[in-house]
Amino acid sequence: MDEETFEFNKQNITKILLLIFSSFFWIYFLVSSKMTLRALIIFDLNSIINSISSLNFILFLIFLPITSVIVLSIIFNSNKKESLIIIGSGLLFVTLLSAVFLKANLYFVFFLILYTLIHIILCFIARKESTKNAYNLTSELLSKVGLFLIIAIFIVTALYILPNQKDRVEEFEAGIVNLFIADDLGPWMNTSYIISKQCTLSNLKYVMESKEYFTLTKKTDDDSLAFTEFMDNLKNSASADRTPEQIKELMPDLDAPVVKSKIVSTIKAIPFMNIIEKHFAIVFAFIFVSLIYSYLAIAFLIFAALIYLFNKILK
Repeated sequence: MDEETFEFNKQNITKILLLIFSSFFWIYFLVSSKMTLRALIIFDLNSIINSISSLNFILFLIFLPITSVIVLSIIFNSNKKESLIIIGSGLLFVTLLSAVFLKANLYFVFFLILYTLIHIILCFIARKESTKNAYNLTSELLSKVGLFLIIAIFIVTALYILPNQKDRVEEFEAGIVNLFIADDLGPWMNTSYIISKQCTLSNLKYVMESKEYFTLTKKTDDDSLAFTEFMDNLKNSASADRTPEQIKELMPDLDAPVVKSKIVSTIKAIPFMNIIEKHFAIVFAFIFVSLIYSYLAIAFLIFAALIYLFNKILK
């Protein structure tokens, strides 16, 4: 092939359309799954579970690696100029479509631009070597794509958090608290009451079984009799079973905001939380990309085999 020519022939149009559709599909399915960075930051478990268990998210996981395999197949079956035009124009067009029709936010559009640049870079570093079979070569190149994507996601995630890092930290801490305490404190109050009841009974038992208290029970003066009667009543009251309504009456000043506020204060007092708060963008981005890298490593290894199919289609 002439390295400097490009024609809008049937073969090249097929490559562009295949690239546009595959990349737009994974973007559409990700947006439709409603998976967001904010949901991950605030530990919105219901939202996260609903997203990752949806068909849209599963299709996103499938089409994301397929697009990179298609890009490599285009590179293997085109000259450099063709590859640059097809991949650059195709992915930039999809970025524009996503911004206009899918209402992608600024951070996601920025990631798509980085995503496009990563695959353009492939045009310069990928070569179809006769000494390697297609699967091994594709797997090797996809591992580089995975590394570039992790860097891109890390940058975008950090940029998303940094401008409002203080607010993001507060959302993160509130999310941790919400994992354990909901707005309805009923179940938590019942458990708290049972623990408090056992502690009270244990303390009463220790006092009432002491030698000093036994000596006191033998006395007949009014103060001694009043005190022992008070202790007996206290023990009977602490031993009594109570309904949830009665327990709530015993704790009239206990409500969800107060409890959550105290727990957040406790979390902030943990020594290493000070470090996390100062560098939250970096810490969260690192944890986030670590999880994503595990998926990309496995997905690219599996989907690399599709290179044989796309080489037949695009040859």
